[in-house]
Amino acid sequence: MMNNFTSVNNHDDSKTPEIKGTVLNRFKPLKDAFVDNFTQHHETGAAICVYHNGQLVVNLYGNNEHTSPWQANHRVSVMSCSKAMLAICIHKLAANRQIELHAPICRYWPEFAKHNKAHITIASVLNHSAGLPCHSTGKPHDIFDWQASISNLESADPIFLAGQKLVYHALTYGHILGEVLRRVDGRVPSTYFDQEIAQPFEIDCALKRQENHPHRDIKSSPAFSRFGLKIMSRWLPYIPYWKYQYFRPCSEHYHPNSSAWHNSEIPAVSGHASAFGLAKMYAFLASGGTLTGKTLLPLSQVKTMTQLSFAGQELTTQKQWRMGAGMMLNSPDFCPMGPNLEAFGHMGMGGSIGFADPKSQLAFAYVTESFHTPNKYDKSLCGKRQQNLIKGLYKSLL
Repeated sequence: MMNNFTSVNNHDDSKTPEIKGTVLNRFKPLKDAFVDNFTQHHETGAAICVYHNGQLVVNLYGNNEHTSPWQANHRVSVMSCSKAMLAICIHKLAANRQIELHAPICRYWPEFAKHNKAHITIASVLNHSAGLPCHSTGKPHDIFDWQASISNLESADPIFLAGQKLVYHALTYGHILGEVLRRVDGRVPSTYFDQEIAQPFEIDCALKRQENHPHRDIKSSPAFSRFGLKIMSRWLPYIPYWKYQYFRPCSEHYHPNSSAWHNSEIPAVSGHASAFGLAKMYAFLASGGTLTGKTLLPLSQVKTMTQLSFAGQELTTQKQWRMGAGMMLNSPDFCPMGPNLEAFGHMGMGGSIGFADPKSQLAFAYVTESFHTPNKYDKSLCGKRQQNLIKGLYKSLL
């Protein structure tokens, strides 16, 4: 089989991207799509990785002439791909019978019950139907202070009745589930993930930036302009409408490159990963929880995590979503993950994604330093680069 692999190291001139790594010849359409992203869609530095039938078949990384060389072990911010990492931690607790997913959160965190939240369950947070997508308590910069974030949640009133509406819990997801984990286990989410998931299963991902590991900063992005962040965290929250409260606890330092971000526990968004690490995590799940003789999660727990839990219009994006218990299920209206509805995973702001497709026995990951922001040429949240790669991935299987 190794004879069918091509080692890639092409950098013919300053106008072509420098692509390195290995690719099984069958996956040439994916490799071509990866190169096209640099030449046609303003990619500056990125990596992709694929497992097929439990085997590593694609591991490519590259950069253009204007950015420093991408290395195989470089991690980069993957934003809400972090939510899947945290979900695996929660499901590991459930598999170990340390928690029950349909139990009220206040069973493990009594103070959470205040302000009509006693009925909110862990499961409803996992599928974004808990009714607490944001809150009007606290002040800017609280997101970088774990205890301040927890106190804000304890003082918050639900915005919707739990289990009634699908509303993305962009930041509260991480602190609610993270505090349940901390109350039950004693460790913060990033430590738990590192000690129980990343290290024993050699998964090159983390729930926060680890300074002993090589990283890439993200490129300048309109989504993280200091002026915009000041407006969203310091002025918009004065408007009482719930959608304007999402960034209340943030500040102009809410940026994956900031020291405040690097030194904080924000498990909904602060994860960093290599494409290889993210793909390997999903390779375990694509094969029912077990890979190369090691079991990340029992099959029954993988099924619980990935069965349809809630479907409908998500109120912030106005798109049709399909949710499992902590995993996004293939939602063609929002973020297509190929032709098979059985596919599941999680995308992150800016276009990064990791997903598993059990039907095709695929696990795929894409990470980038150049974050996509919806614009008049590409209004999608996931971005053309991501979708070009996914199309190339499935074209490779034809």
